[in-house]
Order: sequence, then C-alpha cells, then structure tokens
Amino acid sequence: MTETSPIASKLDWLASVATILSIVACYGTLLVIGALSLLGISLALNTGVWAGVIVLFAILAVAGIALGYQQHHELIPLILAFLGAALIVWVMFGSFNRALELIGFAALIVAATWDWRLKKRNAATKHLAGPGL
Repeated sequence: MTETSPIASKLDWLASVATILSIVACYGTLLVIGALSLLGISLALNTGVWAGVIVLFAILAVAGIALGYQQHHELIPLILAFLGAALIVWVMFGSFNRALELIGFAALIVAATWDWRLKKRNAATKHLAGPGL
C-alpha cells in the first residue's frame, strides 16, 4: 500500500466541490439571469469571464482527481475527467454545442464520483489493515 501525500489527503474534497462549482457557475448563472429577466431586470454579463470561471472550476476538478490518483492509482477516472474538461473548454471557447456541454459535465460528475468512491475504498482498506502494516 502506498502512503497518501499530506496535500492529497487535505484536498480530498477538491474534485467534488470544483465539479459542483463548475456546474453551478454555468447553469446557476443562467438560472439567475433568466429569473432576473422575468422580473424585468437585465444584466450585462461578460461571457468570456463567465466561460473562464466555468473552465477554471473544471480544471480544478481534474486537478483534484489527479491528486486522488496518487491515492488509488486508477487511471480511468483521471482520463474521464480530462476528456470532460476538454469538452467543456472546447464548448466554452471553441464551438458551442449543448449536447457536448452536457456530455462534458456528465463526464466530470462520473469521474469525480468514481474518484470519491475509490478514495473511500482506499481509506477503508488502510483502516482495516491497521497502523504500521
């Protein structure tokens, strides 16, 4: 069994929280702007900054899953997260496509969930093995 780095163990939450924040930054902003427009309030939104925040959180999710890789050594969640983030980057700064956007976010959700379960399994295995083994 391998030792978990102190940084990785303190940032176990990063992949999940960053994935959620990326989704909230995207769809939550749309929801708020839509609700405000129904009330007759219009906002000017810098779409470049908005897309940048969404992508930043997606990349942080990949970084969190990369830290999880140090604990569980499963490559598939990291690949899935990278592909999901790459789709999100393409959709935000390349050619917008709602289906690709949803696939990218779904890939991030699956990867973050998979990573979280692997980290829990790894922690339970270490706990059962006991200290010093």
